[in-house]
Amino acid sequence: MKNIDSAKSGFLRRSVSTLLLVPFLLAVLYPFLWMVFGIFKTNHEFFQPLRIWPMKPLNGEYWMKLADTFFPNELSMRNIHELVIGKWVPFWDVLLNSMLSSFGQAIGAVALSAMTGYAFARLKFHWKNIYFVIVLALILVPRQLFAVPLFSWLNTLGLNDSIFGIILPGVITGLGVIYFTQVFRKIPVEYSQVARTCGASEFRVFLTLLSLIWPAILSYGMIHFVLAWHEHLLPMLVLSTESQQTLPIALAKLYDVSQRTPQGVQMAASTFSLIPTALLFALCHRKFKSSLSDMLVH
Repeated sequence: MKNIDSAKSGFLRRSVSTLLLVPFLLAVLYPFLWMVFGIFKTNHEFFQPLRIWPMKPLNGEYWMKLADTFFPNELSMRNIHELVIGKWVPFWDVLLNSMLSSFGQAIGAVALSAMTGYAFARLKFHWKNIYFVIVLALILVPRQLFAVPLFSWLNTLGLNDSIFGIILPGVITGLGVIYFTQVFRKIPVEYSQVARTCGASEFRVFLTLLSLIWPAILSYGMIHFVLAWHEHLLPMLVLSTESQQTLPIALAKLYDVSQRTPQGVQMAASTFSLIPTALLFALCHRKFKSSLSDMLVH
């Protein structure tokens, strides 16, 4: 009897929890569903008001009108076709630019931050604390303050209107240095001592320790990729040619005040811009969870 009662109470708790979570789930999913269904809508359908209130849950006509407003009348691929053929923006060019710049920044930031974090965690050198304060300042000081010096510096290097002009400043991150400093501090010092005893150089010791922190490397790489993917300031300053721009800048041009671009095209571009980050999270979420749990445990 006790087992039956406990099973019933557990089922009841799960049912109540599910019912309580459903409204929150719908609230989270609603903007994404509206965006996806908006791909197939015309401007006339798009601007039809969605009258949810006053609610009439027992009225069939109320639900029919709600469905007619929320769902498209037909699954037309016109908006997707206009986007991919480059009628409004050179979509494939800006998508490739975003992929290259984001992956380049993520790989470079992981490599540079890991080496710097290792130096702060394991090496002794003069003015170490002062350098660490400078790293903190990179996080605390707004990036907008560096916009004019960065633009002048990239212009001097001849990197204006170039993807490399986005990648080079993007690999410098104070957050990554502090993150990897904490990661390397958690690794027992004995590992480094054993490697040095076997005659390994300092760089070889660093590479050996990297094999122990793969979850942390993937986690920070994913975080930096997402941050680079949504970056607006630097691409807007550096990239002037339309075919050299990144996807967020192209999306901003689609959402202009003239409203000449169909809303469905804007929704299609917004939906496609979410796919790379969603795929990356789906591939790396297990490593990301294990890295976060390690950070919380320690």
